[in-house]
Parts: sequence; C-alpha cells; structure tokens
Amino acid sequence: MTPKELEKIFRQMNKEVLAFMPWEDKLAICSNQNKILITEEPNSQWIKMLRVVLGKMDETEPTEKQWSTNISAQEFSHGADMLWRPLERESLQAEGKTESSDNKQSQRTDMPPFWEELKVKLHTDVVAALELERIVISEDTKDNAEVKKKVDSIINNLLQKEKDIKLTRDQRMAFIDELLDEILGLGPLEEIMRNPDVTEIMVNAPDRIFVEKSGKLILTKHKFRNEDQVMQVIKRIVAPLGKRIDESVPLVDARLKDGSRVNAIIPPLAVSGSTITIRRFSQKPFTEQDYLRFGTVNEDCMTFLKGCVKLRKDIIVSGGTGTGKTTFLNMLSNSIPEDERIITIEDTAELKLAQVHWVRLETRPPNIEGKGAVTIQDLVKNSLRMRPDRIIIGEVRSAEALDMLQAMNTGHEGSLATVHANTPRDALTRLEAMCLMAGAELPVWALREMIASAVHMVVQLTRFSDGSRKVTAVTEITGREENQILTHDLFKYKQTGINSAGKVVGEFRAMGEPPKFYGDFKTSGLDMPIDLFWTPEQKAERSRK
Repeated sequence: MTPKELEKIFRQMNKEVLAFMPWEDKLAICSNQNKILITEEPNSQWIKMLRVVLGKMDETEPTEKQWSTNISAQEFSHGADMLWRPLERESLQAEGKTESSDNKQSQRTDMPPFWEELKVKLHTDVVAALELERIVISEDTKDNAEVKKKVDSIINNLLQKEKDIKLTRDQRMAFIDELLDEILGLGPLEEIMRNPDVTEIMVNAPDRIFVEKSGKLILTKHKFRNEDQVMQVIKRIVAPLGKRIDESVPLVDARLKDGSRVNAIIPPLAVSGSTITIRRFSQKPFTEQDYLRFGTVNEDCMTFLKGCVKLRKDIIVSGGTGTGKTTFLNMLSNSIPEDERIITIEDTAELKLAQVHWVRLETRPPNIEGKGAVTIQDLVKNSLRMRPDRIIIGEVRSAEALDMLQAMNTGHEGSLATVHANTPRDALTRLEAMCLMAGAELPVWALREMIASAVHMVVQLTRFSDGSRKVTAVTEITGREENQILTHDLFKYKQTGINSAGKVVGEFRAMGEPPKFYGDFKTSGLDMPIDLFWTPEQKAERSRK
C-alpha cells in the first residue's frame, strides 16, 4: 500500500497522519550494534521524521494513561528535546541567525549546581574519544566544521548515558555550546568573540572578564573555571604560531586567525594571575563614509586629508591608547593610487589595505635563547631595498623613528605612521626622543631640522568620555626657527559640552588659513577648494559680499 492510499484511509477515519517513517538500513545496523541512531546518524530521514512525531506529541500535555509504567512524561519530553536541538540549530544557521548573547547569558545564570563538574567530566571523556578515534583539531575552518559535528555527536552520546542528569532543552543547548567552545575554541571568550560590537576583551582574573563596547568598559558575567583554564586558552592561542609562554617567557604577543591582536602575560610578572588582552578589528575596514557617520571628522577635513595622501605628503597619526590610530591610518591609505608599491611594517599585522601592490612585513620576537629577533628598525632598513613608493609603519615606538625620517627625506614621500602622543606637539617631541634612542650623535637642531623637513602633518585623534573618537587637530609642520619646530593648526575640534544622553557635543572648525603647500594641489592637478580652510565667520562674511 502506498503512502497516499494509506493517508486516504486515515482521512476517512478522521485521523491525521503525523509523518511517514521510512525504513533505513542504518536503523537495523545501529540496533544490532547497540548504538543510538540519533547520535550516529542525526541527519537521516528517519530521525527527521521522528522529530516531527515527537514535536507533535510534545505540543499537548500527556495523561498518565498515555504512558507505560516504565517511562514518565518528563523522561520522554527530555528525549524529545534532545532530538529537536540539532534541528533548531540547523534551521537558525540556515536562516543566518544565531542566538543572542543576552539570551544565552540568561540561560547561564540559572544553571544547575552540577554544571561545571559535569563539564569537566565530559571534557575529559570527549578528549579521550577524540584521541581514540584519531580526530585531529585542525586550523583549517572547513576541517574544523567537520570536527565540530563529530564532537557535537560525541557530547550528545555521552549526555545520553548520564541517566541521573536532567537538563531542559535550553540547558542542553547551552551546555553543548560551552563544551564545544572549550574543546575547539577559547572557552568563555568564544561567545564574546562572536559579538561584532565588542572591540576589546580584557581578562583580569578567571572571574573578571571586561569588554569594550562603543568605547565603554563593561564587566561581563562570563567566567573561566579557574586559573588553569585561562592558561590553557593562552597556550591554545600561541601554540599554532610557534610561540611559547611559561615562567621563562612570561609574556607574549600573538595574532588570532581573524586578525585580532592578543597580548598575554602570566605570573610571576602578572601578580594577580594570568591576564589576556585581545584587540579586535572590524572584518570590514572603516571607510571615509563610516567616519563621517560616526562624527569622527567633518567632510571638509576628510577631503583635505585624502588630497594630502594623493599629494604624497608625509603624515603622522597621533593619539593615546585605544583612540583608533591604526584604523584611521588604514582608511587614509585607501587614497593611495593603485599604481604605487606599498610596504607596511608592523609589530603585529593589523592593516588591511585595498590595493593590490601591497607587501606586508611583520616583526619577529627573539627565540628561547634570546636570538633571532627582527625589529621594526631592521624591517624599515630592509624595505628601502625593496623599491617602495610608500612605507607605512603601524606604530613608531623606538629607534626606527630615525630610519623612517631618513626614508621620508630621501625620496619616499607620502609615507604614513602612527605614534603614541596626546597632542601634535607631544608627537614631535616623542619623535625627537625616539631618534636619540638610535644612538646617533646628532645635535638637537639637526634632529629638529630633519623632523621639520620630513613630516608635513600630524593628525591628532582623541577618545572622549562617551567613548567616541574624533580628529581633534590637523597640524601642519611649517619649518624650523632656531631650535623650535614651527607648527600651524589647519583644523580643530572643540568640545562645548555634554548633552542629556551623555554624548559629547562640539564642533569641527577650520582655522582660517590654508597650508603653505596649498599651491601644490593645483600644480598636481588636484582640485582643493580654498573655502575648506575658512572659519565659519569668514564664510559668513564672504557670503554677505
């Protein structure tokens, strides 16, 4: 009898066919081998139909007469939850949705007391199963997707054997997700990493994990189990990079697969316990439109800065920690023409340029014996032999400043770099101090002459109390007079207050005079309106005329 004929008979009896259960050879094989079909073949047609049947039955509250004395409604519903869980996750992924972090966090706050103990126990069992079946956790994303499915299946199988453990469907989903994160990822940090709004993660202690969102620091409810788990995560980060961390090498810098920058430091240097700091970067670099929308800079200033990059002016981006110097530098680099050869030099590769002709160089720390280090200074010197049109240095922090200035003065105009400083004047002072670190016995006047002739502009970035980041000054270097480097502000941002929502209020202002090199724009065929540099008062006066 065909399914259609059978369905017709049931309709005549006013009965509904919940599902047709197809016979599968795998069912008999699993039964003979004492295996559970749901864990062995979770995507088989038979299991999918069984989910439908259990789902329909679970919609109504069963009475005692519907159940045999050997199984309770609670136990049957528990099994139905387990069958439904993979189907729900697959449907969410297919629709491009994921469970919100807030929802998962609310599940975690009401977990049973045996939660962590069970996780430790199953973690050990899963690792043993992986070793037994020779399943290797790969760095390749595609391979790991397959491993994740296998580990998910193993965890389900192990949970099924825990007869005394009762978990709701939501708890089971949360438990498996957490265990998967521990085994294949970065433990409690994995869920935070999935949140695109988080720009920084700071682990101060196993139970003190902070994040930065929208420029604000927030203490999360995520926790590591203990200090050992923190160390396990640190080693998982550095091991694939060929680095080590222990008492002899107690601090390390690393980079995750998604480009995030990691710094880890452990005892005895970290007195309060192992500490992890992860600086995250947007997978899609910010564009000029993004910065205009954020209110980081106004349109006149942005037009001028883009023109300066095309005009091959040497620019230093200055700012404090976390002000977004590297990200802003990345945006400025988008204005470099496609036909130029660009070489970027960084401690930890963060820049993501859009140009094709781009060479990335990254420093190397010393080995265990303290040898083999390659510094930014070494890379700057080497880059001069690579026929660069532009040299971009992610951060100038030491003796490489002298080599950078020499490069800018010897035919490599249009170079970009960042430096830690609170004002444009401080940035110039820091450049001077860093040049002295190179050990060159140059008089102060010679250093200042070199800086004045090499650097054309300093762009100052500042982070405000509301977490916003803004370009607070664009300063031109106009020359040297006696022992003083002369500067001239072209644009400034002035804060006027804070509104009722706690947001910083202020205005961007041009300072009234164009740069000394303004004529170069016309010579190079670039259109740069003179009124970009007028103050609001000058614009109003000229409009009256």
